[in-house]
Amino acid sequence: MTVDAPSRRRPGRALLKGLLDLRTAFTLAGGAYEMLRVPGSNESIATGITSAGLIVGVSVDLTGVTHGFTKNGGTFRTVDFPGATSTQAIGVNDAGHIVGDYQDAASVEHGFVKISGTFTPINVPGSTSTAAAGINSTGDIVGIFSDATGSHGFLLRADVFTPINFPLATSTTAFSINDNGEIAGFYTDAAGSSRGFIFANGNFNVVDVAGAGDTLLTRIKNDGQVTGGFIDALNEEHGLIGR
Repeated sequence: MTVDAPSRRRPGRALLKGLLDLRTAFTLAGGAYEMLRVPGSNESIATGITSAGLIVGVSVDLTGVTHGFTKNGGTFRTVDFPGATSTQAIGVNDAGHIVGDYQDAASVEHGFVKISGTFTPINVPGSTSTAAAGINSTGDIVGIFSDATGSHGFLLRADVFTPINFPLATSTTAFSINDNGEIAGFYTDAAGSSRGFIFANGNFNVVDVAGAGDTLLTRIKNDGQVTGGFIDALNEEHGLIGR
């Protein structure tokens, strides 16, 4: 796979370290950047978008509380799991179904899916924490969970959880799934570096930006195009797009 180098990893939750780095959300369409100023927020990040232009993301309000959000046209809406102390909206499919994670009053992390206004928790059996990151048109969901042995990716399909573990990796994150069932994500190797991967038909394909210290894939489209980020030799962060 070739990758065009024109975000540094920092997820906002324990399971998503280094990826959801909240600064100022933006979109890029037709070569034009648009800053997304989420009302009442100090920081934000856009994490997903549908073909119709519905955007989901994460913001931090003026009191320091983390919320999910949607932007449809010029309208922002808050996405908060009921009773949660914080919520992150991370993925969305073309039907507008949203996945993400939330923390409860005991600071335990759970995944969720929101369909037609109804939230449903997602917890991998035997896990200590779960986060959902991607959902496709048929409702397949991918993400990451932790248990006594470490951090693992997962696929949730037809109510069945399947772990996803890159061979010999110290952790694996499944971040996106397209309608062909191809999964994009990243893993941590024995040296502590992050490497991108695509998982399809039971096989892993490693994706690395040449010369990068870390490569992370966060989305994969139905045509196989991927997006994500990488950290170069100078420890600077960049977005990436490739096929």
